[in-house]
Amino acid sequence: MGKRGKITLLSLLIGILAIGLVGCGGEKEKSNDNAQQDTDTSDELSGEVVMWTASLSGEPFDSYFADIKKEFEELHPNVDVIIEDIPQNDIEQKVLTSLTGNDVPDVVNLAPRYMVNIASQGGLLDLSELVSEELKNTFLEGPFKSGNFEDGLYALPWYLTTTVSWYNDDHFEQAGITETPSNTQEIYETAKAITEKTGKPSYFQIINEGDTVMEKMLTLADGEPIVKDGKTVLQDNEDIVEYFTLTQKMYQEGIMPQENVEGTFSTAQELYMAGNLSLTESGVTFLGPIESGAPNIYEVSKAGQPLNDLDARMNVAVMNFSIPAKSNNPDAAMALAEFVTNAENQLEFAKIAGTVLPSTKESLEDEYFTDPGDSPKALGMLEAAKSLERAEVLIPPLENSAELREVVKNTYVENLQGKLTPEEALQKIAEKWDESFEKTSIQPTF
Repeated sequence: MGKRGKITLLSLLIGILAIGLVGCGGEKEKSNDNAQQDTDTSDELSGEVVMWTASLSGEPFDSYFADIKKEFEELHPNVDVIIEDIPQNDIEQKVLTSLTGNDVPDVVNLAPRYMVNIASQGGLLDLSELVSEELKNTFLEGPFKSGNFEDGLYALPWYLTTTVSWYNDDHFEQAGITETPSNTQEIYETAKAITEKTGKPSYFQIINEGDTVMEKMLTLADGEPIVKDGKTVLQDNEDIVEYFTLTQKMYQEGIMPQENVEGTFSTAQELYMAGNLSLTESGVTFLGPIESGAPNIYEVSKAGQPLNDLDARMNVAVMNFSIPAKSNNPDAAMALAEFVTNAENQLEFAKIAGTVLPSTKESLEDEYFTDPGDSPKALGMLEAAKSLERAEVLIPPLENSAELREVVKNTYVENLQGKLTPEEALQKIAEKWDESFEKTSIQPTF
């Protein structure tokens, strides 16, 4: 694959996982458990089963899914698997539209927020009675819970991404910094020291649609709810107040770049690639275009744990598989969903993608994750796999999620620019969130 192909592949995965926020080839030896799981119903399954993936067309995915189709059909000779790829931005509406008629897919690749919206309208099959305790225990607990909505289970987890810290080791050495910070005060002190040496802004807080700032606040709260029964209480958390205070200070002092008000993942990449940024937090996908576009920066890049307490909870972004309620072949759909998400197939998918993590415990025991090598990207994968031990979906999928994110995005930017004091910014978020909870008649705790 050429440079342009690699950049395109990584960009696709970045886009997919941002909304929520990929093996093939070679001989495969299935474990007895997986083989037993996938063959128990081979004599009973028949007919056509249609699976929709989300923005995973082209190589290496085409070959991977061709293998999935071939192997599943060998296990179940009377089943015809049809795999179609749908653009990520279109898949939710296409599923909803299909449910108004009879031409409905049987297995669909959904981000949790899409899953919740469709499930809330009765569009997805409740898997609670179909998933055994044994199957449940093959998955990491946090990602598995992302399939829950109200009293049902509407998805099995597939691939994941979580946060690591990325830093320019040359800049760290210039400033005499030997380790990454582990709290907000240390971020300020580290970034200030680097900026004083390099003469450039050094720290970037990715904002995106406001989701990353929400995740940061929940990590800082570390188990203490920021919303209780539909009432926002984040303004009372001292660590969150400190975070708003010190990031505002860094922005005003030029330690964070002026472009941080844009807050996008791509802006952070561009600045880092140009050597105009020293420290940020993101997923393994962050180094994608940097490896080919700025190899000198890539070679001095290092990965570490997220920039907070090493025991603090971290968010994990999950991509799931769900079964539409109007599936014409739910038994085959369930068998296919289990097959695609088993440990072997998740490990192979992670290998060909190179930037995502599996949601199965057994996959993470492979040396691909435990001993990945010493390249910057490999070290990022190692740190990401470590952080999965404390990762879970911190923000539950809610029907007003988009509104909550927008409030945080806009208010956090106003805070950076000094238009609001940190206390005023947090109070504004609390008031806007409470209005949204009241309007939607929901009373979440998270």
